[in-house]
Amino acid sequence: MKLKRAIGLLLCIAMVFGCLTGCGKETPQEEAQEAETPEYPFKIEDLNGYVFTVADSNVARWFPEEGSSDIANAVINRVNKVQELFNCKIERIDYDENQAQLAAQAGTKYADIVICETWSLGRFLKARRLVDLAKLDGLNLETDYWQRFGSTNILQYQDKIYAVGAPFACQHDETFMIFFNKAIIEELGLESPYDLYERDEWTMSKLLEYCQAAKKDLNGDGVFDGNDRYGFVCGHEADGPGVLYMGAGKRYIREGEDGHFVFELNTKDAFRTVNQVADILDPFENAYDCRGMVEADIVDLFVNGQVLFYCYSRGRGVTDPIYDMKDDFGVLPMPRGDDSAPGDYQCWVNHNAAIMGIFSNNPDMDKTVMIVEALAYFAQDENEIEENEYLNNKLRDDTAREVVRNINQYAIADYAWIGQQCADGFFDLINVLRDVTMGDRSKKIMSSVQEIEKEVETGIQQLEDIMLQKDTVQ
Repeated sequence: MKLKRAIGLLLCIAMVFGCLTGCGKETPQEEAQEAETPEYPFKIEDLNGYVFTVADSNVARWFPEEGSSDIANAVINRVNKVQELFNCKIERIDYDENQAQLAAQAGTKYADIVICETWSLGRFLKARRLVDLAKLDGLNLETDYWQRFGSTNILQYQDKIYAVGAPFACQHDETFMIFFNKAIIEELGLESPYDLYERDEWTMSKLLEYCQAAKKDLNGDGVFDGNDRYGFVCGHEADGPGVLYMGAGKRYIREGEDGHFVFELNTKDAFRTVNQVADILDPFENAYDCRGMVEADIVDLFVNGQVLFYCYSRGRGVTDPIYDMKDDFGVLPMPRGDDSAPGDYQCWVNHNAAIMGIFSNNPDMDKTVMIVEALAYFAQDENEIEENEYLNNKLRDDTAREVVRNINQYAIADYAWIGQQCADGFFDLINVLRDVTMGDRSKKIMSSVQEIEKEVETGIQQLEDIMLQKDTVQ
């Protein structure tokens, strides 16, 4: 009897000891399971089948054809991974501004996020439909994967952020740059623009000098017209004046050091730059007169050797014919201003660039934020694939690859393009620069600005009130 009690006591002690040691040590299966669970820099929660709606007319950003490319596979992986992690369903609808406005007016949800052209969201900003992204807990816009793939701050003011370029709606391919024809450079005996760029001497004056040298009567008829060669053309006729002006370091308006808007086009420094832009764009003298031409015909001028420099962004496929052209080509940032600081190259980001916003009447803001942050994190792979494919398959030399790889550090925007959608005077402000450089070149920039200055000053104050969401704005 005593022996049975002793054996029973030993068994009990062994069981207790086993339980204690088992609590402090995981089984091999548990260890393996924990090791396989990655750590992500965002909150994960079971959303129980929540439907996350993206308003975006670009299907390829969400549901491309599987196996069609490495980029497409990475996009599919991003969407599937987020759906799996959050137990949610991602759906896409075409962005429709009218439907979005109707939903906003009715107070009903349109979509979790909206992705559209940058200028389009300006209208929703005026109507106070955009949430300040800087105030959303869980949206970590300071992380590297957000910072690397956005380019502009055109919908940001002081400490407010109303929309951003997102990793899954990257703006890099909408940054303007200059293509140049190496064969024409060699024919003219000019120094390679790459050497100028390397010495930090790629300036507006050098661009003008090269444009003046490029002019040639190709058909020998003694008349300079559309059949001959010139220095410069911009891929969209209306963009050239602004792209050159802003590339020289000037702005229509900018956020000043005190946090308020500053009207810059009405300054003497701006006037001097505008006159230089007018020289570069002198039609059938230094630039090809592309007014009235469509984008496809303009790019053909470069491909066919009728212009030395072609300026445009690489987005939307407009520049594709360049990559198959017979002559060799190089790529540069926009030339800096003669009075700019060394290295201060600035390249405008097209106002058609994709941008992401969230409407303020979204009742599912917490779910939206969690999913958006995860989408941004997983989108890094597809952007890296796209960039490498472009650099290696489209460009022809290492300097061009370096320029494009670093183009985002030169990316800039101007509040005037948002102002057009929000306030008075901004259409006239942008058009006055186009007019004196390409339209009626007999007009003087100083007198032309003076004619619209009062209206523009009023518009600038309206825009500032809108950006700060002051009660005075109706």
